[in-house]
Amino acid sequence: MKRVLLVTVMALAAAACAGSAASTTTTVQPAITMTSTSQTTTTTSAPEPSIATTTSSTPSIEAWGTWTLVLASIETGVVGAEDRAREVAAGIDESAVLYSNDFPSLNPGFWVVHWGEFTSGSEAANWCAGLANALTCYPRYLGPAVAPLAADGHAMLIDGQALVIVDVATGDRLKVIDPYFSGEGMGIGRMALTPDASALFYSVGFEDSWYSCESSVGQVWRLDLVFGTIATVASGNAPAVSPDGRWMAVLNSEQCLPDPENPDFWVLTPFDTVVLYNLATGWPVETRRWSVASAPTSYEDARMITWVDWRADSQALLAMNNAGDLFTVALDHEGSLNAGVPVVEGINGYPQALIGDTLYVTRDDTPEEWGGFDLIGVDLATGAEGEVITQTVGWNYAAADTTRTRLIWGSDTQVGTARSTFGLENYLAGFAW
Repeated sequence: MKRVLLVTVMALAAAACAGSAASTTTTVQPAITMTSTSQTTTTTSAPEPSIATTTSSTPSIEAWGTWTLVLASIETGVVGAEDRAREVAAGIDESAVLYSNDFPSLNPGFWVVHWGEFTSGSEAANWCAGLANALTCYPRYLGPAVAPLAADGHAMLIDGQALVIVDVATGDRLKVIDPYFSGEGMGIGRMALTPDASALFYSVGFEDSWYSCESSVGQVWRLDLVFGTIATVASGNAPAVSPDGRWMAVLNSEQCLPDPENPDFWVLTPFDTVVLYNLATGWPVETRRWSVASAPTSYEDARMITWVDWRADSQALLAMNNAGDLFTVALDHEGSLNAGVPVVEGINGYPQALIGDTLYVTRDDTPEEWGGFDLIGVDLATGAEGEVITQTVGWNYAAADTTRTRLIWGSDTQVGTARSTFGLENYLAGFAW
């Protein structure tokens, strides 16, 4: 079967099963080695699945201890879920259906359509990478549960050119993921860790991205912290995972405008939309989106959305625009993104982290001529500013932990929490806790 035919079947299956509002292109990158010195890329010549008319049967536990490719997942609570999964599998030769509860390494409560057996996540991931425009195709290990790399009290930060897991109490470097997972002309933005520390979502921007509408808005990638596979899972920027781990919000733009400076070559994609993704299967599935009532026309426009994050109860989002106006967006919100009265107006600074009713922002507000940056807490109940948390020469970073109860901050080579401080080997470029 031609790969394009498989992609069509997979797209129809995922759309029917997931209830997605819009499709998402998924491209799995070669896996990285979780050590301090090497990178592994494995190629595979696995045969392509083909269309068949026979009905697949549920595999036995002989598949235990292997990798497979997940093509579709249907929650067991959906009426006729198993029959629907088998209907999808019947159209893809050599695919099969399994019950995720039989494998502790999978999220429970799903009938899963899968294809192939592989000896490693790299082998499976590289096969997925060969699929053009695949809506659903990602590797999963079939076997016992595997402990994630990070745990409570362990933060993830970018130190120079490496992603490092550190114990925030001692500053000890527990794990180094090196070389740094980036390519030429690519930069890493906001990072968001899942509550179970099994995956890290982060935004990726590209040099010369202003030439293309698609690249201008950026991408969201997912790093599997158990097996080390990396996948592009959404378009947009600044992912924020809810404290309960069920949802992810991403900034995006529903417009692409000619840049007045060079309209024949450059484009503008000011963020005007928040996209909500369901993470119930571990893989983002678009659920809904909210846009501002009146779209911004430039990156300096007061209406452009600059930041989004979750309330601690995971039932509502906060979104801020260039004017510093902060809006609440409940999960069941209807209407425009910036409808209603702002929670706070005119906040001075760039939002970094939200803990309870305190929003921590960075701003260039120090009197010294060297142009330092302050990290300040803003009380959302009153709009009043608290004491300066830290003053730094370079841009400071801050992040809340996944429970939205603790703050970590830092700049250059220093990192601090309420109970400890420690230094870095190189320089700080991002946080997740």
